[in-house]
Amino acid sequence: MSPIRTALLTTALAFGLLTGCEEQQQATGPENLREVKPPSGPEYTGDLCAVVRNRAPFTITGRIIMKSRERATFRLARNETRRLCLSGTTYGNYTVSFVLTNFVTIPLFSCYTTTDQAIEVFAYQRGDSWLYNATCR
Repeated sequence: MSPIRTALLTTALAFGLLTGCEEQQQATGPENLREVKPPSGPEYTGDLCAVVRNRAPFTITGRIIMKSRERATFRLARNETRRLCLSGTTYGNYTVSFVLTNFVTIPLFSCYTTTDQAIEVFAYQRGDSWLYNATCR
């Protein structure tokens, strides 16, 4: 067998194995939620406040964003609660975008949620990483 043919065969085999590993990883369980499409429905323009509670075993950071691009950022220690107020236009169904970030502000988790009840944030360790969840409605 020629060296070129051997190299191509080896590359194809390695690619097939890597693809199989990637598919297997995706099927092993839930990932951190990242909602990208806002809900449809009625919007609201005016003042609103959201309460965020940190139920994770460590400090969290994040932001609440309105459709009109107003935002409020937060950093909450373990078991800390904060009320964040904004003025602007909500997304559909009177929702805002809720985003958890790492310390360099890269999004880890996001959802669209109403602000009529507290947004509680949870984190669960899964192997070497963390799975985030929040009470998004």
